[in-house]
Amino acid sequence: MEITLTRTKQKKNPNTKTTYFNGDTTTEQITEREYNLLTNEDTIKAFRRCGGKEHAERSYTCRGYNIVKLTSTSPSRETKIIREFKFK
Repeated sequence: MEITLTRTKQKKNPNTKTTYFNGDTTTEQITEREYNLLTNEDTIKAFRRCGGKEHAERSYTCRGYNIVKLTSTSPSRETKIIREFKFK
């Protein structure tokens, strides 16, 4: 099974509270093990304990009901990383 990860890094707009500027976008193939490590419930909880925000969006895929979008916000709220997963 092929999993494509698209990672978009965003920086906070200094003029507003809630908008971000798009930064680097990378696309890569990841293994099922890497996907499981990124979307593991313990990993998400650990990031939240550090003070960051973690939002997991789930949807039905060819592989079942899985996380298709993972949004991570740093504890300082200055950077945001959006990870989108596509399954083939």
